[in-house]
Amino acid sequence: MRYLVLLLLATTASVAQPLSKTQQLASLCKVWGFLKYYHPVVASGQQDWDHRLVELIPAVQQADNQQTLSAVYEDLLNQLGPVKPCRSCQSEPEHTVLGRPGLDLSFLTDSTLFTEPLRSRLTYLVTNRNQGYNYYVQQDKHIKNTSYENEKAYADMAIPDRSHRLLALFRYWNIIHYFFPYKYAIDRTWADVLTSMIPVFEQAETPETYQKAIYQLVASIQDSHGFVTSTDKTRCLRCDLGTLWLPFELKLFDSKAIITRIYSDSLTGPLPVKVGSVISQLDGQFIQSHIARLRPYISASNRLDVLRDLAGLIGVGHDQQARLTVVQNGHDTTVQVSRFPFRKLIPSVYKSVNAQYPVSQWLPDQVGYVNMGKLMSRQVDSVMKPLLRARAIIFDLRNYPNGTFWLVGRYLQTKPAAFARFSGSDLRFPGVFREVGSAKLPTFSRKLERYTGKVIVLVNEETQSQAEFTAMGFRTVPAAVLVGSPTAGADGTISWVPLPGGYRTAFSGIGVYYPDGRETQRVGLIPDVLIRPSIEGLQVGRDEVLERALVLTRGN
Repeated sequence: MRYLVLLLLATTASVAQPLSKTQQLASLCKVWGFLKYYHPVVASGQQDWDHRLVELIPAVQQADNQQTLSAVYEDLLNQLGPVKPCRSCQSEPEHTVLGRPGLDLSFLTDSTLFTEPLRSRLTYLVTNRNQGYNYYVQQDKHIKNTSYENEKAYADMAIPDRSHRLLALFRYWNIIHYFFPYKYAIDRTWADVLTSMIPVFEQAETPETYQKAIYQLVASIQDSHGFVTSTDKTRCLRCDLGTLWLPFELKLFDSKAIITRIYSDSLTGPLPVKVGSVISQLDGQFIQSHIARLRPYISASNRLDVLRDLAGLIGVGHDQQARLTVVQNGHDTTVQVSRFPFRKLIPSVYKSVNAQYPVSQWLPDQVGYVNMGKLMSRQVDSVMKPLLRARAIIFDLRNYPNGTFWLVGRYLQTKPAAFARFSGSDLRFPGVFREVGSAKLPTFSRKLERYTGKVIVLVNEETQSQAEFTAMGFRTVPAAVLVGSPTAGADGTISWVPLPGGYRTAFSGIGVYYPDGRETQRVGLIPDVLIRPSIEGLQVGRDEVLERALVLTRGN
């Protein structure tokens, strides 16, 4: 009897154990999001679910133990009304697609937060979930990526209040939780991201800190498609870093930054640095310190992409004069360089690494070259036909192509060849992903002469999204060789998410895999011949990737 009393006391103490504020809010995020996509009344748009969240926040934060917290959610379910049994609902989802995990509803059975009756009511909704139209998420019929057009942007809120800042976090967290096909590839658990970001959004009480909170949240998905924009075109993004930019392009090599291009000689006049200059410190701080400062706000799929995106921001500052420590003749020299407003540099900033190359050209030894970043559909035939007599053709994909691969491919392949498989969200079972199609190189036209020479494709970290998809297509061409460094690792079409304050952010909306199921997200396409520009090569203006490709055309 004594042991039974002790057991009951221990059980009661466990149940009444106080909950932290973060536990309370994290549970609200998960329950609110689950009901948003699973409960038929909520999913159909019959409730103002944003407003309901704002109402629930105070009640949840007053519920300091399992019993009182569960009572809040029980009352919410009572207000929504009973849910009829679903005869068409699949009771057991496919937990993987192409070998990758998808659905995770383990929080519904968390006995530390929810009482048994509440857990039972929540899990009932899994097998009796909404099967009709979902007001909060739409899906393209062909591509299968998701969109969120009915989410309110609250654009009139320059700085949303605390409740709407939490709304921003909770909305984004749940969209990623249920509809991001690559959630499994994130280094941290998605639940840990939520608990770490709750205090960040709570404390983001100024426009600057709120914007930084959004960037930090988006960076957590480690997706190079994680762009952030604003519906307010007058809003300055990332201006916490400064509004003045260095007048040259940088490339990062771990602890050093190399100048690879001067944006405008006419704007800057004579400079104390030149293309190839090695910078070890900027404004008194080592380059590695700047990387550490900016890294939490960069959404990038892999390490090379992190360095790529950081290179564009590392020199931004508030002071017109920047102090650079430059390595010259083996010694450090400090020089000053003027910064300029970004608008004055725009014409040059967005040029790709191979922007200086024409659409096509003949290289030595009867080698053809095609710049996929410049090639337009109307040019494909006039470019490809003369190159059919080339000993080899180099296709440069260190850029963003114009969707011309389907036309180019007609000259390279004799029969349809599958090169990609896709996964997409199942809106009838949110959180589950299914295979939704594949891509094949188009059928060769008998009216065209087929190219039978060597095919070499140049790639690097600038090769992203459609460019990666294009490179996957090129890999079906017999004996095609990819040369360069790993690609960005952000394939698939983009889905956009509106956030309070008039912000919009994106993520990769569908999964893209090789025909054998291998992934590309975060991994990128690994070249057959690995080569990355060296500091020495950049200093003398060499394109070492193109040079290596030319060597390969000679069979070496």
